[in-house]
Amino acid sequence: MAESTLKTGAQTYSSAIETADNYARWVLSTFVPNYGQRLLEVGLGHGGYRRLLPPTIDYIGLDIDPDSVNQARAHYPTDTYLQADITDPGLTALLAPREIDTVLCINVLEHIEQDAAAVQNLLSALVPGGSLLILVPAFQSLYSDLDQMAGHVRRYTLRDVSRINGAGGIVVKARYFNAIGGIGWWLNKALRHTSLNSGAINQQILFFDRFVVPIARVVDRVSRSFFGQSMICVIRKV
Repeated sequence: MAESTLKTGAQTYSSAIETADNYARWVLSTFVPNYGQRLLEVGLGHGGYRRLLPPTIDYIGLDIDPDSVNQARAHYPTDTYLQADITDPGLTALLAPREIDTVLCINVLEHIEQDAAAVQNLLSALVPGGSLLILVPAFQSLYSDLDQMAGHVRRYTLRDVSRINGAGGIVVKARYFNAIGGIGWWLNKALRHTSLNSGAINQQILFFDRFVVPIARVVDRVSRSFFGQSMICVIRKV
């Protein structure tokens, strides 16, 4: 496990990811048909997923970072936004009255030391039968200075699913995602990076989103059982 201090908001991502719509659509498509009617997005980050979610969803956004909450509220003033820590024992009481049936948790757990506690809190906040949709970075062997700058505590493998789930729910999907991106992340380990928001990193993201995503989606059908840049997990509350 890598040591890290909690980083939030714009400290944790490259600015180009905000407009990487092809990649974002691909991520969201992996969770179909697990979306319900009332969705909580945990970790607002760049805000790129909100505009691509089904328009009929009743949306609630949550983040520990007040700047991220304020920015999201300014963009979508009719939505509901909360500032909270998902490891806080009081989270269930805060969220339970809202009858949430879907929690979307993309690239959040890797920042949190107490990731299993966070998962249990999020499952507790769901109505019975609700789904927790998780995407996290995969394979500690890919850990690089980019992870460190983003404040990542760890990267995951499929063996971690039972640890974070505990006895909390039924795992209905667990697989790897985006093998080509994983290879690119591994190649970046050979380079020295000084900022997540450098021109070189942002250019890589834009190139990948525009030209590589269609190829990566095809490769993913073959590689998802054994390798990827990320891991996807869907847990259903019983």
